[in-house]
Amino acid sequence: MKIFIGTLCIVGMILSSSVSAQTLKEFGNTMLYFYLTPSEASFSKFQIAADHFRSELVGAENGAALLTSVMIARISEKNGWAIADGAFSTTAKEILDGQSELAKYIADDSKVDSTKLDVWWTSFFGTGDNRYLENIFRYAGLELPKGDISGMMVIGAATWSFKSNCQQHKRVLEFAKQKLSSPGITESQITFLKECISSAQQSDIEQNSLSGDGDKAPSRRD
Repeated sequence: MKIFIGTLCIVGMILSSSVSAQTLKEFGNTMLYFYLTPSEASFSKFQIAADHFRSELVGAENGAALLTSVMIARISEKNGWAIADGAFSTTAKEILDGQSELAKYIADDSKVDSTKLDVWWTSFFGTGDNRYLENIFRYAGLELPKGDISGMMVIGAATWSFKSNCQQHKRVLEFAKQKLSSPGITESQITFLKECISSAQQSDIEQNSLSGDGDKAPSRRD
């Protein structure tokens, strides 16, 4: 189970903590796949679980606490579900209010860095909204700019994470197939999309082969 967001690995952080790995694994899976079967009950359960793992999330040095707040905010915003009082409710409500510097940064799609990629992926996992995939794809598969370190980091992270998530999420793979026929994408992005699709299909073949032999359970693909 992996979360492919820039250099961040929320689930890796979770599984390395001292709390029950199985329970933490379930929490990580909820973050990755919430958009598949959203419900008010599962949203409530997610917020309770986030509170339970507050010390691990807040103590991590990879922005896990912020992304948890982002997910709560985005789920609430899309579905109209109330944000319960808890460890991440204040920041989640701040994001929805849109007035603070943090909220303005999160809402401003023109300010892009590795953290913003994290925010977009988390927002997609919480809502399933393709507009976040559109944002990420603007930087995925582009040629690396010479002499622009920050630009190289954003493009590199977007490219790697998009390709990886094509293998993990059917919705991302379907988006990649749709973009192939879209106008305005560069030749390098067309080549990249074909690589993503081929890699995802090969991954499925390998997974089906392994699971057929009883060596490995099928990966979770929505």
